[in-house]
Amino acid sequence: MSDAASRILEQLQAQNELRMQAANDIAQAVAARVEAEQQLDQAKAAEKQAFNAALKKGWTQTELNKIGSPSRRRPRKKADQTTPAAES
Repeated sequence: MSDAASRILEQLQAQNELRMQAANDIAQAVAARVEAEQQLDQAKAAEKQAFNAALKKGWTQTELNKIGSPSRRRPRKKADQTTPAAES
């Protein structure tokens, strides 16, 4: 194989290694997201069980709504807020 061909192959291999590293980074990020989603689902199930247990022990839904986590309560929307889509 000629020197020119060897240099071309080396350059292509170096580029491919960079691309594979990027692909590996994506795979790691996706795996981390999937794991986090699974943990979130487990946490939501545990929260639901805890709230149901509290109801069985005498708490009212109104009381629990007041102490519920932020994800269980929706923030109030202000009437004077506009969305970016509405401004354009």
